[in-house]
Amino acid sequence: MYDARRNLLAREIQRQCRGKLKRDESLAKHTTFGLGGTADLFFSPADLSDLAIAVPLIKDAGLPIFPLGGGTNTLVRDSGFHGLVISLTTGARRIEIGDDEGVIQAGASTQVVSRQCQRAGKTGLEFGCGIPGTIGGAIWGNAGAWGGETMDRVNWLRGVDLRTSREIYLKQSDISFGYRHTNLPTDLLIVEAGFRLAEGDPKTIAAEMNRMLAERKSTQPLSNRSSGCIFKNPPSHSAGALIDSAGCKGMSIGAVKVSDVHANFMVNLGGHSTEDVLALIARVQKRVFQVHKIELETEVRILGE
Repeated sequence: MYDARRNLLAREIQRQCRGKLKRDESLAKHTTFGLGGTADLFFSPADLSDLAIAVPLIKDAGLPIFPLGGGTNTLVRDSGFHGLVISLTTGARRIEIGDDEGVIQAGASTQVVSRQCQRAGKTGLEFGCGIPGTIGGAIWGNAGAWGGETMDRVNWLRGVDLRTSREIYLKQSDISFGYRHTNLPTDLLIVEAGFRLAEGDPKTIAAEMNRMLAERKSTQPLSNRSSGCIFKNPPSHSAGALIDSAGCKGMSIGAVKVSDVHANFMVNLGGHSTEDVLALIARVQKRVFQVHKIELETEVRILGE
């Protein structure tokens, strides 16, 4: 039954849509950790109108769905994902910077958005210069750095419920959010959002962003593949400091290692198995609890069965 629905969806998307549909697509190519199995179907709509054609087809097929942005903060199991992955990184990345608001499509790079705001003399999204991934993913997980958080700057967002094909419009006041968390509907695919901006001096903004990037370069393992921070910071604690003081820095399983630069990063030194990462996560969690009696919660999303 699943195979029939998958094959029918693939045929209809290829027949009606202009975007690219791939079968058995390696998700290792689409994640920053560079690990994981394949997606049964991987769809990149040509633009938002193309996505609108696909949404009723996706709804009728009833397959598991996973929206994938820049592939940061995501671990894909070796078994892959049995369903449809949707990527907006090629067909929905328009950036429009206005006087006091930026209207940005979900597939746009957070770092590119931050830089374009700086060049336009708009302040508010400087912290995004050091956040890899896409605007859609940054909203979903309320990504942040250097005291700034994505949802603090969101005025509104627009998306579609992939289970009902209903369009959704939410104001910031409609959304509950906190540290690395939002209560957005599970089946919501964010397509664009409006961000609150203010006037600023491009040179001053650039200097602040350069300071942030220099700090990032000196404190994060940028030369290795990783998924970013593995764990959320517990209240009043730094996950990296807890891991370091528990003696986990440098701990490894296979070719996956707790970074010597920042203990809340795990780096891929040439491995091929996500199971090694998951085993290392479990080992670090166990050790930190033994030493500090604190349970670390993963920040990274784990996809697959």
